[in-house]
Amino acid sequence: MIPILIFLGFITVLYFWLTSPHQYWSKRNVKTGKLSIFGDTLEILFAKESIIENTQKLYDSVKDARYVGVFQFRIPSLLIKSPELIKQICVRDFDHFFNHRNIFPEGAEQLWSRNLVALKGQEWKNIRCTISPSFTSSKMRYIFDLMNNNSQLFVQHFLQNHEKIVEVEFRDAFTRFTNDVIASTAFGANVDSLKERNNEFYLMGKEASDFASFSKKVKLFLYFLIPRISAFFGIEFFGEKVTSFFMNLVTESIKIREERNINRMDMLGLLIEARKEYQKEKVVVETKESCFAAVEDHFDKNIEQYLTDADIASQVFIFFFAGYDTVCRALGFMAHELAANSDVQERLIEEIDENRTAEGSPSFETIANMTYMDMVVSETLRKWPLIAVVDRVVTKPYTIDPELPGEKPVHLEKDDNIMISIWSIHHDPQYYENPEKFDPERFSQKNRNNIQPYTYIPFGVGPRSCIGPRFAILEMKALFFHLLSYFKIVPVAKTRIPLELSKKSIALTSIDNFTLGLEKRNK
Repeated sequence: MIPILIFLGFITVLYFWLTSPHQYWSKRNVKTGKLSIFGDTLEILFAKESIIENTQKLYDSVKDARYVGVFQFRIPSLLIKSPELIKQICVRDFDHFFNHRNIFPEGAEQLWSRNLVALKGQEWKNIRCTISPSFTSSKMRYIFDLMNNNSQLFVQHFLQNHEKIVEVEFRDAFTRFTNDVIASTAFGANVDSLKERNNEFYLMGKEASDFASFSKKVKLFLYFLIPRISAFFGIEFFGEKVTSFFMNLVTESIKIREERNINRMDMLGLLIEARKEYQKEKVVVETKESCFAAVEDHFDKNIEQYLTDADIASQVFIFFFAGYDTVCRALGFMAHELAANSDVQERLIEEIDENRTAEGSPSFETIANMTYMDMVVSETLRKWPLIAVVDRVVTKPYTIDPELPGEKPVHLEKDDNIMISIWSIHHDPQYYENPEKFDPERFSQKNRNNIQPYTYIPFGVGPRSCIGPRFAILEMKALFFHLLSYFKIVPVAKTRIPLELSKKSIALTSIDNFTLGLEKRNK
């Protein structure tokens, strides 16, 4: 009898612990959808819903509203639906929302805690200003040459196959391509992962970006539910092997370059150079990024940030992490859409042929001036954004004033969470007619200006948006320029049209790993 009472007592305590936050938004006059004991995200853990299906369900749960209250297990978040409110939070009143939420408990992940995504407040701004020059047009020109070389290697690999149509699992192939691009542009290393299939760069990148395994998803949910306990028990997401690999790679590379006075314009070299400038001249930098203009009064304008080896390792890791997986998936979605929309592919091939030269590789200026290529990439990133959901944390109390009938002031407290579903905004029919259709004409010169501001945000919005959109877009354009110069991308028996999203992975990806065919062109 006593064991039964203990069990019932435990269940009762657990129930109240899980549901105790569920009055949070109703007390603040915020509508919520139908709540379960475990909040709104349990289906993702057990692969019952993809992250897109889950987020879209929450977005649609309250009609004709600018925001909706949701719960990530016990954690209340305010899902913002209004483009005007997105601007207000992420740009105009950015000083109230300038941090991201901690994905991992403080200090739990050495590689993660010092990167640009995880840093907060003044320290985030200092690092952002320090590494922003790495993404200028002049630096991108140099990096674009490396991308061209990697793209040529990628295409040559498949040209050696003499079958009429080569069936390719592009999830794997594009991951190897993005791995090689990051190896060359971040570390100055020459890697051919299609040939050297088990090179250490590739294996570590694959391990770091694994979001499909059940164990990784359980760890993420434990971080959300019980962050302090997770940190106490040393639960690691990336693991010691991955952390040691990147830390050792960066520290050894820095040591060799400094001892031998090696200067390279890759990401690691640019960060080393930034550190040298601060050491040599004690430079005090004032940011000139226009997106900071509205928040200068809330940060120290004078930036004096010394980059430690750990800082550099963290920045290079997030660069690798983002470039390895997110760009790979964007490439996969673009390949699928070209295979499913042959008219779009034919028009893109025509533009590529018009811009080809005897040398074969396009220049930086050539790619920049390819109008239809830009339209196709833009539509890919609308329909399949690299990151489905972004967040902000309230850094000081804030009130959302009422605007619509029935609304009341919403008082947000410090450390409240804000969510923005990029996917849902991009697929909302009030902003995009027939949003499920792949239509590059949305981004023609004629139509682009008709897109409502803050409804196209594939890289986020405001000062805390992604720092590397130029890099990702250049990489996509370079690869498809070379690939479509020699091949057409066609559906094969395993190709699913329409595309079906995987429910196993937290990241947005295809269930069939983008299995498509490469058919050699008759030129």
